[in-house]
Amino acid sequence: MGALVLFVLSANAQTQTPADTLKTQHLNDAIVTGQYGENSLKNSVFKVKVIDAQRIQQQGAVNLKDVLANEINIRINQDPALGSSINLQGVTGQNIKILIDGVPVIGREGGNVDLTQINLNNVERIEMVEGPMSVNFGSDALGGVINIITKKAITKNTSFNLGTYNESIGQYNIDGGLNFNWKKTLWQVSGGRNFFDGYGHNESITRFRLWKPREQYFADATVSFSGKTGNWRIQNNWFTEKVTSRDSGNITPFYAYGLDQYYYTTRYTTSVFWDKKLKNNFSLNIIGSGNYYKRVRNTLRKDLVSLQEEQTNAAELNDTNYFFLLMSRGVLSKIKNDAKVNYQIGYEINHEFTEGGKIEGGEQQFSDYNIFASTELKPTKKLTLRPGFRAIHHTKFNAPFLPAVNIKWEITSYLKLRASYARGFRAPSLKEMYLKFVDPSHNVHGNPNLQAETGDNIQLFTTFEITKQKHMFRFEPSLFYNHITNMIDLALVNTQTIEATYFNVGEFTSCGVNVNMEYKTPVYGLQVGYALTGRNNSYAPNGEFYNSNEVRFNFNATHPKKNTTIAFFYKYNGKLQSYQYNYTNNEVMLGYIDAFNVLDATVSQPFFKKRLNTTLGVKNILDVRNVRASIIGGVHQSSSNNAMIAMGRTLFFSIRYSINQIKQ
Repeated sequence: MGALVLFVLSANAQTQTPADTLKTQHLNDAIVTGQYGENSLKNSVFKVKVIDAQRIQQQGAVNLKDVLANEINIRINQDPALGSSINLQGVTGQNIKILIDGVPVIGREGGNVDLTQINLNNVERIEMVEGPMSVNFGSDALGGVINIITKKAITKNTSFNLGTYNESIGQYNIDGGLNFNWKKTLWQVSGGRNFFDGYGHNESITRFRLWKPREQYFADATVSFSGKTGNWRIQNNWFTEKVTSRDSGNITPFYAYGLDQYYYTTRYTTSVFWDKKLKNNFSLNIIGSGNYYKRVRNTLRKDLVSLQEEQTNAAELNDTNYFFLLMSRGVLSKIKNDAKVNYQIGYEINHEFTEGGKIEGGEQQFSDYNIFASTELKPTKKLTLRPGFRAIHHTKFNAPFLPAVNIKWEITSYLKLRASYARGFRAPSLKEMYLKFVDPSHNVHGNPNLQAETGDNIQLFTTFEITKQKHMFRFEPSLFYNHITNMIDLALVNTQTIEATYFNVGEFTSCGVNVNMEYKTPVYGLQVGYALTGRNNSYAPNGEFYNSNEVRFNFNATHPKKNTTIAFFYKYNGKLQSYQYNYTNNEVMLGYIDAFNVLDATVSQPFFKKRLNTTLGVKNILDVRNVRASIIGGVHQSSSNNAMIAMGRTLFFSIRYSINQIKQ
């Protein structure tokens, strides 16, 4: 389970040779998400997708949005003020739980976590499990889980790294980190600054930018130590962001002024991880965390002649909201590799609290108390069964009993079959129920009468994999089916004010097929994927499904002597359609986003015995910007009825210097 994200998650920080990389990735793939302990991809009863640090570097990915945009069965949505959000297996981002080392990321604007606020500078790998993981991770995991595993110090040697990233659209980043040993404790500190100057097509002579200027600062500090009482890790994460939204200005012969809106976001998380090995193959793991999220919006009137600024007095243009989450999770596991029965039991407690001027009543809160358990049964060497359940007491909603069962059958040494059924649950968030969010692009009101969502998911995975010497071939077809009841979505209620609110839209279904193929050698790698996803909701006439296609083609090749790597990342995102309800006109309308293609290319080269690593690349070679779209409510569309996709073709360059073994 998520509580098992412990000290053993680290990998060697040194740059590896292509042959070493192949061996590490395909013979010793270590994963933790949903596992009883550290496990391998091969032995996991769950189907887990892994994006490693090498892939992140080759892709030139700065944040979570950058790297997920290339993944099959994932769609990314853009919003000028709210940032980027995710759609997985046709299920929207409010149902996708995002974790950092097993700790939830809070602060959902518009129901979604802004993926551009999750930096990858200190990330070892990303693990994804599709489909309901509510039995493992509780509410918000109805559609899947993304667990970001950070780098961990595992030696007493001091290491240091410093990196920069520059992109032609006005993106300038710098970050660094230091690991060291002090008085029998391992310390890790890292931090950095990301700066984006804003970008707009043909907007160079105006103040307005479609893509808003952003400035981010982030820092992490971790201390870990071991003793008779067990293994401890105390982790602190801090993040702040400033987003600037300027209008085009109001200019007459008598005055000239503009209204500038500033959005300030602050996240702070303190987490304590503890684990201890007990007798008779038992282990105990506990996580405790406190999460703080603050969102401030200030609107200033700027004199365009004197450049003086004055804050407006309008209450609807200035607000501050706070969100808090206190979480504790504990897991007792019995793990023995050759045992026919292993099991795990645990608890989880979450207390959420919010206050602010835009919160109904000024403040709101709720809590949930969970117990969960599962067992892994191995009636034969080739068959593994894992049934499990979670029981939830929610202070505002009646939560159903949540069962799940996973099956893995090793038909041959090359062929494996995985199947799963899981029931999911998501309580409406405090924002969806009580927050009023109004700015020039949004007029969204909470709905305290929302009901909780429940869902059922069925998946079938087949894996055919052959690894011989230094060559690996993997072929993975899969099927999935999601059915969600009382799904929550935005609906337009007033066309004059563009007011929208959250409603339970009834039934939602998504189903589809994925086919992935991967071939890797020490010199080159190839990934090809195809996904067909059908979507249907209660508004669709005669139960009609609308299908969308995705195609992915990734290729990389490394010169065996010079270690120069070239890589290409291509993805086709097919036309996306869905029915939405317009409450104002009492009619059902068909929304859509047209198809588009994205192609990136990079070249990576290490120097000075691989201490200096450089990457040069071109993103969005096909120069995609906005595509035609019709989305009810206007949340993700511009005035020209287009969906924001990208900022056109850009050039980037990153460089990182690392010293990995400075003996003390």
